[in-house]
Parts: sequence; C-alpha cells; structure tokens
Amino acid sequence: MASFKQPEHSMSRHRITLLMTRPETGSRAFVAALPHAVTQSCEVIISPLIDIAPIDTDMPDCDAAIFTSTHGVAHGPQAMGRRAYCLGHATTQAARQAGWHAQQAGQDAETLIAALIALRPQGRLVHFSGTHTRGNVAGHLSAAALTANSVAVYDQQVQSLSNIAQKRLNGKIPVIVPLFSPRSALQFSRCAVVAAPLYLAAISTATAANCTALNHLALQIAQRPDRDTMVEVVQNLLTQVLSA
Repeated sequence: MASFKQPEHSMSRHRITLLMTRPETGSRAFVAALPHAVTQSCEVIISPLIDIAPIDTDMPDCDAAIFTSTHGVAHGPQAMGRRAYCLGHATTQAARQAGWHAQQAGQDAETLIAALIALRPQGRLVHFSGTHTRGNVAGHLSAAALTANSVAVYDQQVQSLSNIAQKRLNGKIPVIVPLFSPRSALQFSRCAVVAAPLYLAAISTATAANCTALNHLALQIAQRPDRDTMVEVVQNLLTQVLSA
C-alpha cells in the first residue's frame, strides 16, 4: 500500500479518495498520467489487488513475440532484434524500449487476434503472458493455421485491500476506483466493504460485469480499453462527484 499525499492526520481535508488497485508500478504510472487538477482534488491511495510475480521458466525460441501487457515484456525473453506484436500503446512502447521491433496490433484480445490473422506473420509466434489470460490468443491463431503457442512468464496473485483503503471505503468521503481487469474487479467485489459513495471506472464491459453487485453511485465503462480513455473516465467521475 502507498499513499501519495499528507500524513494520516491531515487527510480529512480531501473531499474525494482515488483508490488505485493496480500493481504499484502501474498505479503510479496511471496517476502520473492524470491531470494535475485531478490529483490535487483527491487523496490518492494505492492498494494493489494483484501482485505480479515472475515465473522461472525456460524461454522458448520464437521468430516473433506477442505481448498483451508490459509485464510480459518485463518478464519475457531478451529481444535480440526480433519482432513483437503488442496489445495497446503502453505495451508497445515498453517492448520498443526493451529492444523489440514492436508494432501495436490491437486494443484488446479480439482485435489483436484479427490483426495477426490478417497479417499472417511467418515463423513461430509465442505469446508471453501471465498465468491468468483472456481471449485464448495462441489458440485462435493456431486454429487459423498460424504457428503459435503461449508461455506464462509471470503470475498474478490476488491480494486483499489494505487497512487504509478499507477505512476509506467504510467512510463518508466519495471514493473513485478505476478497475483495469475483470480479475481485479472480481477481487475488489469480494473484499471491499463499502459504505462510502462509490464511483467505479471499468476498462471493459467484462470488468464492469464483475463489480455490478457492489453498492455504487456510478459505474462508467471506457469506450476503448486504454490508459488515455480511463483517464477521461476518471475525470468524468470526478466532475460528477464535485457536482453532486
């Protein structure tokens, strides 16, 4: 858990809590992308619901990699000048910085699969993923007569909310919670005890479906599953809170 603002005794001046549930690095990167007006209006608390742990595995040979998260890039093989097909802007940038000849090939698993089937890259494709994945990317590519398989290079271990996060959810100050995956949304719905006015931002309909049972005042779904759109959703929710 981490808090971005003042010590505990001075936090009461904030009208709104922004509760980040991504792993620490991802949460800090998202907060850094928010407009200054948002972070000035909110007490930002980081309480990761998913912990990323590398898996010790033999890296298979491949002609090109498929990355659907920055964690796959971080825990996958060395680039060695090879091509990578990536999901989303952030993952593409991470792959380029790691030395891959990376191109963005989709915004979600469905568009990534469709793009690769249309491109029909030659050689062996390997999806370097987490143990928990959605979309069965390698399976769909194999069914389309491409040579593809998937190797898990990291695990996504669920965690409980921190004490300070649960305290804010039990309080009276509105809480905005961006949720970036169906699994984190499910974990949040399982462990959150909510009394505060709750405003939820979901990166996808599948993510939203896993938290609808929570007592909330608003639930907005990003039109595109990317960071910039989630920033817009958080801004919209903040406007809604301030005008309530």
